[in-house]
Amino acid sequence: MKKNLIVVPPKCFDALPDKAADCRILLIPDTASDILRSFNADCVVSYGMNEKSSLTMSSVSDEEMVVSLQRELPTLDGEILERQELKMPRPAGMRVESILAVVGTLLITGIPPEKLPDFF
Repeated sequence: MKKNLIVVPPKCFDALPDKAADCRILLIPDTASDILRSFNADCVVSYGMNEKSSLTMSSVSDEEMVVSLQRELPTLDGEILERQELKMPRPAGMRVESILAVVGTLLITGIPPEKLPDFF
């Protein structure tokens, strides 16, 4: 059965499926391209500090951050989010890669970009 969304958290590659999992959208860290063999995805969205990632930080400080959507991003309800930069407060004590995974998940599940600050 094809899942709608599979999110691979940063540094959590131990719990990968033994056989390839099917999904519509796969959200993975940009350092995890070698795990693609574990999934059959219609769309792969990457996150991380690599300039080729779909989601990255264009700036980050202790108080705020700007997340950059570097290419169009599909949502589960069929919308397409255009490239843009999203300014929001930075949560204390949370690693950048984890923030990007949360932001990606929220956007893909249909949370409008202007509502993201409500979650942080």
